[in-house]
Amino acid sequence: MQKFIVGLVGVFTLKDLPEDYEKFVEYKATIDKKELDDTVPIAILQVKDTTSYHVLFLDSYNSMEEIDKEIEESLDGEIYNFNVRNILEGHLNGH
Repeated sequence: MQKFIVGLVGVFTLKDLPEDYEKFVEYKATIDKKELDDTVPIAILQVKDTTSYHVLFLDSYNSMEEIDKEIEESLDGEIYNFNVRNILEGHLNGH
């Protein structure tokens, strides 16, 4: 079976996070027991052809391999887009 294709909506901090995604970020922060401040880069991912979103607190990852593993395990998905991978890797290397 083919994996779900996961795309990037954007990378935000709390202060510039669009209101539509606040509840997803709050939910993920509760699950991860994560305290958020305005320095945490937050990636909002969308599973293509669905209304499902996945939140990544990018300061919690050291590599794309860790992100790939989470997406594989929690979404049965994969980031195929090279540009999305580069954007996420850039934010990982920034912390």
